[in-house]
Amino acid sequence: MAFMLPIRRAKKSGNRGTALPLRFEGRLLLSVILSGAPGVILSFLLLWNSQYSLDHKVEGSVLLCLLWLGLSVSTRDSVVNSLRVLSNVISALKDEDFSFRAKRAFRGDALGDLALEINSLSSAFAAERLDAVETTHLLRKVMAEAGTIILAFSPDNRLRLVNRAGALFVGGTEEELVNRTAWELGIEDLLEGPPSEVISRMDSDAGKRWILRRTSFRQKGEPHRLVIMSEASDALRAEEGLAWRRLIRVLSHEINNSLAPISSIAHTLGRMASTTELPTPISEHLSHGLEVIQDRAESLNRFLQSYSRVAMVPTPARRPVALEDLVIHVVTLESRVAVHLILGPKVYIYVDPDQLEQALINLTKNAADAVLLASGKTVSPEAVTVSWTASSKDVEIYIRDEGIGLPETENLFVPFYTTKETGSGIGLLLSRRIIEAHNGTLIIRNRVGCSGCEVEVKLPMCILDRPTHGGLAFDHGA
Repeated sequence: MAFMLPIRRAKKSGNRGTALPLRFEGRLLLSVILSGAPGVILSFLLLWNSQYSLDHKVEGSVLLCLLWLGLSVSTRDSVVNSLRVLSNVISALKDEDFSFRAKRAFRGDALGDLALEINSLSSAFAAERLDAVETTHLLRKVMAEAGTIILAFSPDNRLRLVNRAGALFVGGTEEELVNRTAWELGIEDLLEGPPSEVISRMDSDAGKRWILRRTSFRQKGEPHRLVIMSEASDALRAEEGLAWRRLIRVLSHEINNSLAPISSIAHTLGRMASTTELPTPISEHLSHGLEVIQDRAESLNRFLQSYSRVAMVPTPARRPVALEDLVIHVVTLESRVAVHLILGPKVYIYVDPDQLEQALINLTKNAADAVLLASGKTVSPEAVTVSWTASSKDVEIYIRDEGIGLPETENLFVPFYTTKETGSGIGLLLSRRIIEAHNGTLIIRNRVGCSGCEVEVKLPMCILDRPTHGGLAFDHGA
């Protein structure tokens, strides 16, 4: 059936006509007609050589031609309709509509075998499409719930994909952020750099460190860049804390081994000098030198003992306590500056009162020190303000001051670092260790619109449900 019958066009301008192929339907009809032609011709010969009358021969010839043409057309339409059904199924597959199936598909029949194979292909595509949709949905669900920040950028640095954590980090919803450039979003620095690095960046007014990974992928043939960020502050802080504790333990051991004999020898020499007659100038210089040695040895010992407290903060011994009573007691301990107290809701919290009180005392003392260091300013009644709020089971305690502010925030929690002449550099570090032991967070930032600092202490899931006649009801898993 695969032949073409040339059709000559009329000659124009002396050029020869070009052959145009017949459509498949025409070729099929012509093939069926030619296939029946021998039988029809034989029927004509038999009919016209018979003894029938001329009228009967004419009538028989007409009926024979009509039957011949009718059967040919019917055969063509049957084949063409079957092929059109298969064509529609394939067209639906191309349009990703896998619901169409070919009817009357039987094994052993040429068109039936083709129809069965097309139906099988459609079922395979449908299963693959369902699997792809479910996989995509699972991927989007995992991306949305993951705490890792995921950002995908097109070649022109436009944001094409962002998950929920990424949207919160950048600041906005997915609809607001997608298709905006990295420069417009203020995160162009995330695109350039090594494949992996640790960066520091502010998030929710707190400085955090992130493990940043950069990679690339192709979508629709175009190279895209993928940025993945994992918050690593807690893990890095835990490692740093462990390193500092080990260092302090080693320093304490080695220095104490030297301080003990130095202090003992200085004390012995002092006693000997007091009972020995020496010239007055020598005796005075010797006594003064021994006093300096002994005094510095004791000072260094106190210094090491202070840092040992940071290295050995015990596990909080939690119990119910009224937040208002605890804060009032902390405020009354600061006598150098009048602390303005703004009472919050009356709630009971499940904490270690001794540890939390020590942390709040350190923070309040720092606020008072900052106010006293602010030269040329009269201390106002609200120079240091303490307040708290409660929501659900979380409590947030705020300590605000009108002091000199923070010149730098990077070294606030670094051991041995202090901006005070007589400071040891452990107050903030100890406070953070205590608060983090309660699963809380400590944030220190400069105030907006005025001088001074704001300290935010957040203690999650520590508010008790209700008091009972025999005590207080609380959740031991808080």
